[in-house]
Amino acid sequence: PLGKKMSKSKGNVVNPMEIVDQYGADSIRFALVYGTALGNDQVLSYPKLEAMKKFSNKLWNMARFIEMKKDEASKEGKENENDKQWGKKIEELSVEVTKHLELYQFNYAADRLYEFTWHEFADKYIEDVKTRIDEKSYETLKSSFMTILKLLHPFMPFITEEINNTLYGGENDIIISQWPATE
Repeated sequence: PLGKKMSKSKGNVVNPMEIVDQYGADSIRFALVYGTALGNDQVLSYPKLEAMKKFSNKLWNMARFIEMKKDEASKEGKENENDKQWGKKIEELSVEVTKHLELYQFNYAADRLYEFTWHEFADKYIEDVKTRIDEKSYETLKSSFMTILKLLHPFMPFITEEINNTLYGGENDIIISQWPATE
């Protein structure tokens, strides 16, 4: 059963609408690209779908954290070296993801976005900012997250727009916004 092609005659066809209801359209879209090498058959498993559903939830949790810290951000702060470095990391991510997309290497772009968003942005930067949130660090946090949402948008258009509308009041739809700078 595992690794077999879907076929009506074999009776192993999955109803896509049931999967969308269970995992969400964006989780499925991202799972179809993430970890799939160019030219290889598509392998879609329930653990992979579950992982992408958790990733979607992680995006929402990051958005809630940023919204929650808005009031604390009114404190004046001085420029932090970590915030400066973070701006450079986001620029490098934008360049790398854009390059992969231009070369139709969607799997590499998705892999990089997943790893960066979860293991660098959430695990490192958000954890660092939690203890020192001020006006400057909040602006870096918010603008970095917006860039991540823009880069994720081709893969996860529904959740990124919804987070944008919730977090930023829907001032500008991501789909018509400027692509992150890559120079």
